[in-house]
Amino acid sequence: MKHLNRLNVHLYVTPICNLHCKHCYYDAWPLDQRPNKLLTIEEMVFIIRTLSNNFDAAFDIEGGEFFLRDDINELFAQLPQQYLKNITITTNGTLAKNILSRDIKYLDEFRISVEGHSDELQRDIRGISLHPVLNTGLGLISENVSVTLRITLHKKNFSALIDMLEYFTSLGFKNFSFYEFQSSGRGHSCEREYGLDQSEIEKVLQLLVENEPLSEINILKLNFNATREDLVRKYQVLLEDRNYLLLDISGIPSLTINYDGDLGVCPWNIGHDHVGKFQKASFLDDVNRYFDKGILSHECAHCSAIRVLLNNKLG
Repeated sequence: MKHLNRLNVHLYVTPICNLHCKHCYYDAWPLDQRPNKLLTIEEMVFIIRTLSNNFDAAFDIEGGEFFLRDDINELFAQLPQQYLKNITITTNGTLAKNILSRDIKYLDEFRISVEGHSDELQRDIRGISLHPVLNTGLGLISENVSVTLRITLHKKNFSALIDMLEYFTSLGFKNFSFYEFQSSGRGHSCEREYGLDQSEIEKVLQLLVENEPLSEINILKLNFNATREDLVRKYQVLLEDRNYLLLDISGIPSLTINYDGDLGVCPWNIGHDHVGKFQKASFLDDVNRYFDKGILSHECAHCSAIRVLLNNKLG
């Protein structure tokens, strides 16, 4: 029998990345490092099936860089469609040759991370050009994959929020998910350069209420942590007048599964809140125990607590 409460699952398939983004909360490893152990595709399939069958589970699956796993397309091939619809994957969009669209079009979200609407913004944090990444996304859209641009709001791009949306929608992107910069992982070292203060978050909210939402947008999500909740609530009426919804997403039980099978809770604190190790024979019993004892109930200054949502699909 499924638990009534939702379980957010973060599954990291590799610690390796081909980029070295300044704000990487995972603090991903360079290409020349190799982990001693990786969860196998079969183990990941077991994890996804088990949690889907026993919880109201939603999966964020990423890396490192997701498509650096040579065998990663087997993960999609071995999962029936009813499991894929609960999965979001995140990629940096640089490895288009490794992406097969046959199965990913059934995912809940296929997210490509970018840093803004210009090469300058993209290169500043990611060290790569923007347009090849956008071309990857547009190619997938042409194959009926629902692509979401995943964008970090930070000190150098927050004031261009509307400009970003106008530019990306003009190209053909319709789904957007914004997360504010967090000083976790590699982000600790650049908080002063990129971290947003309350007045800058307020400017973001003002931009939303001062501008009519673009009709070309299907879904727009802006996710804020608990320290911003009172400020966001102050704009609730004005946001609702612009057809935005405010959703409380705080306190949802969270399970993080690292590439080597280490089990933790907070996806922003990987490796620092270890609660166990993946063992196939006891996995469901272990997770049920963590859940029932409240070990997975978690809130912190980094986790998203309130979401501003525009869903034009419902309109």
